[in-house]
Amino acid sequence: MGSFGLPPALWSSTMAGRPPLRIGAHGKITRIDLGDGIWLARCRFRDDDGIVRIVERRTPHGVDDKYGAKAEGELLDSLEGRRAPGDGQISDRTLLTAVCKLHLQRLEDEGRSTATIDTYNFAAEKVKTWTAGIRVGECTPGRMDSVLRAMAKTHGPTMARQAKTILRGGLSLAVLQGVLETNPVREVSAIKSKAAPKGARAFTGNEIRKMLLDLYADEYFIRNDIADPVTLFIATGLRRSELLGVLWSDIDEEARTVRVTGKVVRVKGQGLVRFAETKSDAGARTIALPQFAMAMLKRRGTEPHPSDDGVVFPSTTGTLRDPNNFGKQWRVAREKLGVPETTSHSFRKSIATLIDDDGLSARIGADHLGHRHVSMTQDVYMTRGRVHPEVADLLDRVAISDE
Repeated sequence: MGSFGLPPALWSSTMAGRPPLRIGAHGKITRIDLGDGIWLARCRFRDDDGIVRIVERRTPHGVDDKYGAKAEGELLDSLEGRRAPGDGQISDRTLLTAVCKLHLQRLEDEGRSTATIDTYNFAAEKVKTWTAGIRVGECTPGRMDSVLRAMAKTHGPTMARQAKTILRGGLSLAVLQGVLETNPVREVSAIKSKAAPKGARAFTGNEIRKMLLDLYADEYFIRNDIADPVTLFIATGLRRSELLGVLWSDIDEEARTVRVTGKVVRVKGQGLVRFAETKSDAGARTIALPQFAMAMLKRRGTEPHPSDDGVVFPSTTGTLRDPNNFGKQWRVAREKLGVPETTSHSFRKSIATLIDDDGLSARIGADHLGHRHVSMTQDVYMTRGRVHPEVADLLDRVAISDE
């Protein structure tokens, strides 16, 4: 028998230290007097990943904290925010930041794209400034409106709209669990920009023809391998991430087509990754290629462009090419090409507008561009506000008709 009359196995486990914390639980809170009315509250906390960490919080600035209760309150609020609630765990005292965290985790589990998750996580960090201490039971339409207006004023309307999406998703979980009767974010009016977004304009036919000539007449475009990717941009209207994710195996020379099978994105902590998936199901598509694009690909196939991943447009070192860096190169290229007010999105708008001008259907445009909804192609990508003399001709025909 070991010490205290216990078997050795039980004695060793008893003397080995404190029992392990449950995930989401904290140990004893210690208050430390730092002087001048400032206290430090600290404890051990086992995070969702199972790792026990020391968490500390001080008395808030300018607050009179005689015995450290304020510091401990700050610590408890912080722990509540670290604790991601599961099904059945949301209450009116659950922090708003915690339900938002759970909502984003669900989006990730459902397979939402890495880029989307990164965008939402960035916005969620920003909105914490105004929601850090707000609990689910305190979420009223007025309070949510104030939070989002503050976001719009500080970070702009786009970031505020992203925050609204996150808050609405988080609080919808509280509604599902019966903690709230209605989602207060749904009562918040739309967040609008002071000025309507201009968006990228489409290239004209003359600009496209001139571009195809100028791309191969300037050493800058050749040296930085810009001419060939931009040529395929013109031919397809692919997204940047899709363009740089095109594999040689996606090219069918006999059928004169390219399959869109993946995209290149930068993942936090991993670097550039080619995902064998597209932005949506509609993004996985096959695009017919014009002759000038096929001629470029045939010629490029005979040149040394080594790639570790089999992509058509690798970096100069043979690795995946960064869409953001390519975007920076395009901003230099557009000045040289005489189209400074355009973006890489202008290629997509050009395709949509040319399809519309030629009398082809919006469905054809949506299929080509990889849009899930035809309305997206019509409302956003097909150029609006143009003069249509054919309408006047139609009225003339009606006015002089003998019928």
